Amino acid sequence: MISFKLKDIKSRTDILYAIGKAVAVCLSYFAGMLLNSIVHEDKSYIGAMLACVASVVVLQTEDVKGSMKLGWVRVFGTFVGAVIAVFYLSFFSFSLLHMGVAVLILEIFCMVMGIPNDGKMATITLIIIFISSDFNPSLSPFENGLLRFSESATGAAIGIFIVWLLSLLKQIKLKAKK
Repeated sequence: MISFKLKDIKSRTDILYAIGKAVAVCLSYFAGMLLNSIVHEDKSYIGAMLACVASVVVLQTEDVKGSMKLGWVRVFGTFVGAVIAVFYLSFFSFSLLHMGVAVLILEIFCMVMGIPNDGKMATITLIIIFISSDFNPSLSPFENGLLRFSESATGAAIGIFIVWLLSLLKQIKLKAKK
């Protein structure tokens, strides 16, 4: 049940965490735009969006260890999805059927290999690479995959850094109270 009592609202609100998430998203946006502007400036918003998503995924937990685990799953999944997408798109062009076949191959691979959540992050990355290759066929599959991996890794690293910084600030705050 949703409660709007001031005491309840105050106990649910962590302004430092909210500021940290906002900073992580802004830094990730900037980094994603910068990474993509090197290759294709007109589509830089894709890199910005994916870097932001990666940082938000990592910020789902407030402890550094949990954040690093989420970051690892995100980056590893992105790597697996990118590798399979790049390999597949090196032989076949985008089509709905080819994307479906690639997802099927990826899902079975992830299940066999025991990749967390059967490669949810890998599937998301594969889909993004496939669809973006349809909108920008001049971008090679390798460049596309490398960009998606770089954006994800950058966003995850920024998110982990922010979680570490928030943890450090909370420790300082606790020591100051004593």
